[in-house]
Formats: sequence, structure tokens, C-alpha cells
Amino acid sequence: MDFNLRISICRLLSIFGLYFTLTHAANLDYLRSSLTNYFSDTRHHAVKPEYKQRTATFIHDEFIRFGLETTYHNFVFDGVEYANIIGVLKGDNFGTYDDQIIGVGAHYDTVHVTKGVDDNGFGSAALLEVARQMTSLESKRKHTVIFTAFDREEYEYATFDGRFYGALGSKYLISQWLLPWIQKNYPQTVGTFSPYGIIVLDTLMDYNNSAMSQIIPPDSLQEFQQLFPGVVKNLQSDNLQGDFLATIFRTQFDSRLANEFHQQWGKMGRADYEIEMFGLASNLPDDVLNKVADLNRSDHINFWAKNIPAIFLSDSANLRGKMQDCYHHVCDSLEVMLNDDNLNFLAKTSDTIAATVDKLSQSYAAVSGAPGVGKTLFTLMTASSICVFLKQTASML
Repeated sequence: MDFNLRISICRLLSIFGLYFTLTHAANLDYLRSSLTNYFSDTRHHAVKPEYKQRTATFIHDEFIRFGLETTYHNFVFDGVEYANIIGVLKGDNFGTYDDQIIGVGAHYDTVHVTKGVDDNGFGSAALLEVARQMTSLESKRKHTVIFTAFDREEYEYATFDGRFYGALGSKYLISQWLLPWIQKNYPQTVGTFSPYGIIVLDTLMDYNNSAMSQIIPPDSLQEFQQLFPGVVKNLQSDNLQGDFLATIFRTQFDSRLANEFHQQWGKMGRADYEIEMFGLASNLPDDVLNKVADLNRSDHINFWAKNIPAIFLSDSANLRGKMQDCYHHVCDSLEVMLNDDNLNFLAKTSDTIAATVDKLSQSYAAVSGAPGVGKTLFTLMTASSICVFLKQTASML
């Protein structure tokens, strides 16, 4: 084997070692078992409180198993107690001005009549899978990551005084837990805090590549064409296939997070799983916003209200495929929603979220010799050792 060939092999090994360690790969068995065992039945305080509590305990215990600093945030609304679940993965910059926190959140509750597999078992399972990936890599990071499972996102039984009471879990989490937590741990940065923001997951898994499976609400078509001309053109040229993940964000405030997610999506392969970007301009009139209100129906709206960057990932819920009939109904179930295409679609979404958070939180390999040295360092050292051997032995031939 001549010297040039050995050098070429060395370079290939190094590239492979780096690629291998930085590529996220969702555990399909973990996603499937989480969905089947903990997100396949009604999670509603008045209908199946035992199953809902079982789900909450599972999320809490998984956060602990992943090594996150885990806590419940309990709150009361209309005489009922609810619980958000929070897991914190501290970065090196924790507690300092330089920490640019990034979050991932999904609600785990359901309305009373549904099994809630797509809404929002899939989002909750993806939340856990992202946390699993990021902690199993055994890397460290510069910036802190917060994982949150929201309670009481669903809104039924809560309009008794004519007001809207959806997404309460995230609203109370921000006012009762997040802002006090920031004031306690980042006292020198209050008023100048600059987080990357949060990725909110809600109804993620209804992939459908059949023609005419995606709806653009007819009474809002003009507004969609005005606000998202590129998206509408793509959908119409694709025979309105529901084969994409919708990413909703504000162009002025959330583009840094949205653009990074979009770039990572393109690196994950499976081009048949597409993405569409719904960027909302600032200062839109109320009548236009009301026409695209479907883009605002999840927990991201509460972060927007507090000027915290947030992007919303969704399959568009009742505007697509099976969810046109099953949104908030009993057929949002494993039997209807769980198939290989949907599971792989969820896997790509989970991988992209993990890669995005890893990139923005500036993850890096553990130091050699330190406790918990991970696969990253081992793989790169192995590739490096082989390269050294090939170079040293080249002169012997």
C-alpha cells in the first residue's frame, strides 16, 4: 500500500469518524414504545386522571434518567391542579450573561374524547427522544438547554366567562417558574437576557403523500397567498400533498432559530419528508392574523407574548389527511396514526431538533481522561490512531 493511498484512507476514516459521532439517529424502538405505553390513551384530568398521571410520572422519571435537573411546576386553574414537567441540562455558561438558553417543549395533555396520539403524543415522544439523544452522546455544551412537557394546553371547559383559556400550562410556566428562575440564576442579566428561544412541538406525525391530502382553508387562501406565496406555490405544484413539516415563526424575532432548524433538516436525508417555512411578518393587521389563526394554536403564542423567540413545528393538525376527521376525536389513536411512514417522519423531526439544539448550544466532546468520556472522543481517537499507524508504516514498505 503506497503512501498516498494510506493518506487517502486516513482522511476517509477521519471524515467517517466525525460524521458518525455528529449524526443523530432516532431510536425507533424507543419512540414506538413511548407512544404505545404512555401516549396512546386519553390524558385528561376529568376522564382518565390515572393514565395522565402515569404519563407525567414517566416523563419526569425519564428526565431524571437522562441526567437532567428535573422538577414539577404545579399550578391551579378553576379548582384543578395541573403539572408542567421541566428538565434542565446546564451548559458551561449557566448563570452568566453569555448563556443563550434554548428550549424544547411539547404539551402532554389531551381533550377528553381523544386518545391524543398525534395531538400530542407524537410531540411528547419526540421531546423525550431529543433529550435521550442529547444526553446519550456524553458531550458537554456551552449553553443551557431546557426541556418542558406542558400541561393544560387544551382549552375545553375553559370559556365560562367568555375568555380563551388555551395553552395555560406554558403561560403559567413562564410567569410562575421561568421568569423567577431566570431572576434567581441570572440576576446580573435581567432585562438584557438573550435566549435562542424554544422549539414547540404539537401534532407532528401525520405524514401523507397522497394528492389533495393537504388543506389550505378556502376562506383564508388569499391571506396564505399574500403571506406565504412560496409555500402556496410549492403545495399547489405538489398536488397538495401533506408530505411536509410546517415551521411557523416570526421573521423579525425567530429567524435565527428557524433558519438553523431548516438547515439541519436539509442535512438529514429522506428528501421525501419535506419542510415548509411559514414566516410571519411583524405588525400584520388583526383581520389578516385572524384569517391564519390556525398557525397560532399552541404554546408558542405565550412565548411570543413575552418577546421570547419561539418556533412552532406541526403537521398542520386538522388541515391534513387523517387528522381532518380525527383531530380532537377518538380516532386519533395508535391504530389509525401509527405506521412506518409516520414513525420515520417523526424520527427525522426528532433528529433535526436534536441537531439544531446541539449546534446552537455549542456542544463539544468530553475532555480526555475525564469521567464520562464519550463515544465522540473514542471514535475520533480510534480514527486518529489508525491514521498514525498507516503513516508510520508507509516508510517500511
